Amino acid sequence: MSLKHFSILIFIGLLVLSCGGNRSSDEGKDGSPGLSEAVGGFRNLNKAAKAAEDWEKKQSDLQSKTPLTNDEMKAVLPESLAGMKRTRFSVGDASMMGLVTAQATYSDDQNRSVELSIMDGAGEAGSGVIAVYVMSLSMEMEEETESGFSKNTTINGSRASIKEQRGDDWVNSEIGALVSDRYLVTLNGSGLTYKELEDVFKELNFIGLK
Repeated sequence: MSLKHFSILIFIGLLVLSCGGNRSSDEGKDGSPGLSEAVGGFRNLNKAAKAAEDWEKKQSDLQSKTPLTNDEMKAVLPESLAGMKRTRFSVGDASMMGLVTAQATYSDDQNRSVELSIMDGAGEAGSGVIAVYVMSLSMEMEEETESGFSKNTTINGSRASIKEQRGDDWVNSEIGALVSDRYLVTLNGSGLTYKELEDVFKELNFIGLK
């Protein structure tokens, strides 16, 4: 199976999940989708198709680019973040897929921690993954439950997906964003609300991600 076909299969899965994830007020008593949910699903499908069409040229450009080196990826990982010290990091190829990534963990003495992950979308493998992510971010998605919420939004000019889950004595949050139309940047926060994690994201220096 080619990477292109693999990406399409992943995206179809994302569409199926998105259609089932947004429940509207006119959902049928048997749990079947209501009219507004169906309309929203078709609207999202059209947006995703348009995003795929617009992204085709950029994806071709990414395929021809050379991924960052390990030293360049490491330079993007700050030694401290939002008052938290870096406790570990790793850079290099994710050999199974041929993806170039960097990860770092930050924590403090207040039981807060953040995991930062960056994936370079250059090259054949990376550009395929980024293409799927671009299409998923193009959809208008929002869900709220008793324990949290998730939605697609824009942060500092970057299209992003956000999530927050909380309990009586804990809160976790997540941000996944496309930076410079090339890099997938993910933050997972433990002990941080989404708004606190958003401040962490805004603190990151993306000058090296061009």
